[in-house]
Amino acid sequence: MKTTLCIAALGLLIAGNVHAQKSPAAFTFNGKLSGKPMDSVFVDYANADGKYTHAAEAIKNGTFSISGNINHPTSARLLFKTSGEVIPRTALEARTRQFYIEPGTISLTGDATDLRTLKITGSKTELEYQELQAKVLPIRDEMKPVLDEYYAEKDHEKQAAIRDKFEPYQNRIKKATYAFFIAHPTSYITADQIKFYVSSMRLDSIKRVYDGFNTALKESDNGKELAKEIKDIESGSPGVLAAVFSKNDIDGKPLSLADFKGKYVMLDFWASWCVPCRAGNPHMIALYNKYKGKGLEIIGISDDDTKPELWKAAVAKDGVGIWKHVLRGLNMQLAMKRLPNPNDINSLYGIHTIPTKILIDPQGKIVGRFGDSIGGTDEDMDKMLASVFK
Repeated sequence: MKTTLCIAALGLLIAGNVHAQKSPAAFTFNGKLSGKPMDSVFVDYANADGKYTHAAEAIKNGTFSISGNINHPTSARLLFKTSGEVIPRTALEARTRQFYIEPGTISLTGDATDLRTLKITGSKTELEYQELQAKVLPIRDEMKPVLDEYYAEKDHEKQAAIRDKFEPYQNRIKKATYAFFIAHPTSYITADQIKFYVSSMRLDSIKRVYDGFNTALKESDNGKELAKEIKDIESGSPGVLAAVFSKNDIDGKPLSLADFKGKYVMLDFWASWCVPCRAGNPHMIALYNKYKGKGLEIIGISDDDTKPELWKAAVAKDGVGIWKHVLRGLNMQLAMKRLPNPNDINSLYGIHTIPTKILIDPQGKIVGRFGDSIGGTDEDMDKMLASVFK
């Protein structure tokens, strides 16, 4: 089972929906609620300047109105609260609803305690999002008992076994979502949502979606971001020269990929918290011991920048200190703002999923990629190494 790298902050959903600048246009979001009385409504979105906006309004006699300026259809998050209510962080996702606002007047009606049944009209983009949700939510509902089982289990090995049960549901969700992307190539929903699926899509599928974008979407921030994703993935794919990086290794000594020219180098993208990565370490040790005398080098690239002590402990515990190790170079501030980071090795190679491994030949060319949706399987990796070092 693959582990997908993601940032689950709600703010990222909002900040990631900024498109090319157009003339600001006003929107008004009116609500008329029934059911249990609520006292306040909160709407988070990116305004016309691309800045995160937290709009709060009192609900009077079941009604509210929020206005602002945006440049285009924009993702927003909706939350209702009663007076003095404190919502635990663990319950925050269940209490919020993502929807899409756009210039003009948007209306909401329904019971604030049942977010799914709220009716939102006046936004064509929201109607398209509801069409996508109608395909995906029933699958998520089917998956919920498995998720509940997973979170209730405290044993990590048993959790890993339960996690494997996710795959059939996730595959159905990906299939339904990709079908939506192809059916709605010029929709803001497609441009906004595809970033959450790039890590599990093949490169040719990603390109097909991007090629369907109209000029406005290609010139939008989401379009430019997707174009960069494609370029990054291509830069980490077989047939191209590997991007050279320089870091201090786990012992604080300088390390550069250029120092390994003339040898086969396997870049092993992993993390201390990645169960499949660590489960695969015994196999990697066996491969290294088998081929190191024939010229194989391994550089472990870990996604543990925020907790290097866990990285060092995992290297020691798993016995993988026999090869070189560096951190990927993640900068959370840049990542939250979706800004480029030339020091992030994962970004240089278009890595979104771990474990992923990239094999570089003695001339510095990538000849194999394994473990993610872009490349081959671990079995393919074993066959290539056997062929290279026969």
